[in-house]
Amino acid sequence: MNKNLLLPHSFKKAGGVLLIIALAIGLWAAAIDFNYQDVAFLRELELSENALINNYIVIGIWLGVIFIGCSREKIEDEMIGRIRLNALLTAFYIQAIFIIVATFICNDLEYLNIMIYNLVTYPLIFVGAYQMMLWCARKEAENDE
Repeated sequence: MNKNLLLPHSFKKAGGVLLIIALAIGLWAAAIDFNYQDVAFLRELELSENALINNYIVIGIWLGVIFIGCSREKIEDEMIGRIRLNALLTAFYIQAIFIIVATFICNDLEYLNIMIYNLVTYPLIFVGAYQMMLWCARKEAENDE
């Protein structure tokens, strides 16, 4: 018996919203080297080295990606499952190449920062590859008709 453990299709929109919000906050914080202690209402939280906010960003990105990548499509068939699996494998290959190159190029603290960003790049690559492969498959199906 083939049991499919996918989330309902409605999770895809919620995941998109969550992912966009978490990415926006994360990119903004990374771009300006944001210190959460500079913001009055965050200072009262007594954060330990921005850990709480950083955790929320990573959890938000991962939940958004899970909701997008692991929710059913309107029409779920074997081709969609194969596309999902191929996107996962593609993301794995890209991530492996990225880590190997980073290992040769970066050292010390710079390498540690790259590995921290790797926490969220793998699922983002997966969702990007999945959506692109899905779009190409739908485009090809339209052209065949």
